[in-house]
Formats: sequence, structure tokens, C-alpha cells
Amino acid sequence: MSTQSISSSGTISFSGLATGMDTSSIVSQLMTLERAPEKLMTAQKTKMQNQVSAYNALSSALTSLQSLMAGMNSADTFAAKSASVADSSVASATATSAAQAGTHTLKVTSLARSQTLVSESSTNSGYASDTAKNFGTGTITIANTADPLHPVTVNIDSTNNSLQGIASAINASGANVTASVVNDGSGTPYRLAIIGKDTGTYSVTSGLTGGTYDAPTFDEKVAASQAVFQLDGIDMTRTTNTVANALPGISLNLQGQTDSSGTTITIGNDTAAVTTKINNFVSGYNSVMNLINQDTAYDATTKTAGVLFGDSTIRTVLDSIQTVLTNRLPGATGSFSSLADIGITTDKYTGILSADSSKLSSALSSDFNSVTSLFTQNTGTFGLAQNQYGIAEQFNKQIDSLTHFYSGTGSSGIISTRIHGLNDSMTNIDNQIAAMEVRMISMEANLNAQFTAMEQLVSNTTAWGNQLLAGLGVSTTSTTK
Repeated sequence: MSTQSISSSGTISFSGLATGMDTSSIVSQLMTLERAPEKLMTAQKTKMQNQVSAYNALSSALTSLQSLMAGMNSADTFAAKSASVADSSVASATATSAAQAGTHTLKVTSLARSQTLVSESSTNSGYASDTAKNFGTGTITIANTADPLHPVTVNIDSTNNSLQGIASAINASGANVTASVVNDGSGTPYRLAIIGKDTGTYSVTSGLTGGTYDAPTFDEKVAASQAVFQLDGIDMTRTTNTVANALPGISLNLQGQTDSSGTTITIGNDTAAVTTKINNFVSGYNSVMNLINQDTAYDATTKTAGVLFGDSTIRTVLDSIQTVLTNRLPGATGSFSSLADIGITTDKYTGILSADSSKLSSALSSDFNSVTSLFTQNTGTFGLAQNQYGIAEQFNKQIDSLTHFYSGTGSSGIISTRIHGLNDSMTNIDNQIAAMEVRMISMEANLNAQFTAMEQLVSNTTAWGNQLLAGLGVSTTSTTK
């Protein structure tokens, strides 16, 4: 029985025509043996691809942790403060980390009000339409009485000479006022209201000529006034109801008047917000550790290992981040110099962090500033030994040394360098396989040619033998009875 096959080199061979041997199968098995190194290299490349994926995932988790720590490496971003007003109808308050804990007395005599000017027609009424282009053209001039030498001129032409058009032109002019059309519900209901953006006094002069409607004049309906209040017995005024600089780190929004006794502003440490930040840090760190534990695990029962099991780079990564957890902070101010001091401990088997909520709460209550220092010490200072920075900045620097993009220099991160090396190795494997495959194709073609030559030799020998036997009168056929 003979078979026909097409080899990987593209040649056609006929197997067993003369010998009856399955030479195609023999060649295929021989080539399978020859390609054994290719299979090993392909398996090695697959393992490297899995390692690159694992390192990319770890780098992403570390970068997320670094971003989290960036919001905790200075007192301004870490040491949250809270502010509250006893009578919320009088004012609201917000605090930054610059605020000092304490209480203050606030008395509000009057709120700041912006001036309001309303347009009138020649008959002291409004206009029938807010969209009809019935006004004349020319200019409207808006001047602040405190700065009469710098008025704002608004041009009105045939494209915007309606009440709505005039309002839009004023709002686009840069004048420190806001214009809008109001409807008073009368037979001629539409009027133009111009309200100052501060407590300045403004005048509006209309220089429009022509048109069906008379040029508007403006009457003051609400006079501008400053906010008048007293803080801790000190008389103060402001041009707006937002008071940003009366108390360091405190912004007040005045909303109503008080009686003679006033109300109380209380400023304190926002321990709840800081607790949330610390717990988020613990969670972010544990996300990194869970990846490391998963990738370096070994199951003795199934004898299977994680993709990074035994990898030296992952050990360096682990040592780098765990060093920050275990070292005490030199020069830390206050009662606490390590994470363990505030209730954050590490499981010795898994490396997972846990936070003792009771101990952390006690630390924040007893020495809030020391907890702040533990995380934020020396922020903005350069050239120090890494362990002289606070916990947050230490993590920032360590993670940068691990994940910094690959540049081929000493500044390249450990993980990015490892990924680069793995990618280079995979490229090298691809090149080796490609070169080997060229040799395999040539070898397969040679084997097919050799077996074909053998078949031809056997065929020729058989034919010659048959002719010789026939010349001797010997039959080369057989019959079966």
C-alpha cells in the first residue's frame, strides 16, 4: 500500500510504492524528534509571557498604592481637620489641615448683598417681548463707582437688540455683573435685571438710538452692602458672604444673622477621615501582597507553583516594601515611630497587614500630630536617607525604584527592568525557533528525497530482477487455486 503526502517544505512524496514502507510516517516521526527543542523553547516562552503578565499586574497594583500614598505624604493632604457651626442657619464652615483645633464665637450683624438694577421703559413699565429686536443700536456702558475711569462698553447692533440679546451681550462683556431677563407677570412683563458680582455699586448708561422700544433706564432696587460680623469679639467686614481668611485654614459661608449671643464654631481633628485614609493604605498594601502571595505560592499536594515561584526579582520587591513596615522612623516627633505603635501589624506568614481599630483610635485621640508625623515627616525635603522620610514618602520612593519606566540606566525600576529582560529573552527565543525551523524544513526535504531515491532504487532493482527471471523462463506471477 502506498500513500501520497505533502511535506512542510512543500514537496510531494509518494510513500511505499516499492518497499511497502510508510516512509511519510517515518519522516514525520523523525521530524517530531528533531523539533523537540522547539517545543521546549515554546514552553519556556509561554512561561515568560505569564511572568510578564504577572509583573505588569503587580506593577499596576504598586502604582495604585503609590497614588494612594501621594495623598498621605504631607500634613496638608493627610491631617484632615473638621469644622462645625452650632447654628447651621447662621453659617457653615470647612477646614484644611492648616486649621488649629479650638472654638470661636461668631456674631453676624448683616449679610453682604449685591446691588440690583432693573430696567424701566419711558412709562415706568416693562416690555411686551423679550426676544423682539425692537431696541435701537449703539452702546450700553457699565461703570463701577469705585473705579469710574475703567467702564465696560457693550456694543448693541441689529443682531442682539432684544432684551435677551442685550443680557447675553452684557454677560459676555467681562463686566463684573450678571444680566438676566425677568418676568413680573404684568401686561408688559419683561425687564432686564443687572446684579453685581460683588458688593460694588454700579451705574448703567444706555446709549441706544432708534428702534421701536425706548432705550431702557435702570433703577436701583437693592443697594449693595458688605457683610458685617464679629469673630471672637473683633469687628470685621467682607465684600462677600464667603470669609476665607479670618481664621487660618477655615472658610466660612455666612448665611444668616445672629442674636446678641452669637453662635460657636468648633474646629477639631477629623480622626474619622484620617482613619479612612490609613485603612485605605492597609487595603492597598494588602492588594499588592495578595498578588505576590498568589504568584509565588507552591502547592505541595498538586505540586504546582505560582508563575513567579523562585523568581529572585519578586524577592527583592517583597524585601523592599516590607522594609518600610518594620523599620522605626528616625526622628519621628511625638509618641509613635512605627506602624506597630498605632496598631498596624503584619502577619508573619502571609505578610498581610491588619489594623487594630481600637489601638488606632486611641493613637489618633491621644497624639494626632504624632500619627501625622509618622506618615508625613520631612515631606518636601530632599537628599535625606530614605528611612528619614515619613511612611507615605518612603513607600513613594520604594515603589518608584520598583516601577520606574525602563530607560536602560540606573534609574530604571527593578520590575520594569525584569519585564524588559523577559521581553528580550522571548524575542531571542523567537529568533532561535525561526532559525531552527529553516533547518527543519531543509532536513525534512532531504529525508523525503532520500526515501524517494530508495523507493526508486528498490523499484528499479525489482524490475531488473523480474526481467532476468523472465529470460530464464521463470514466472514472476503466482496463482492461487
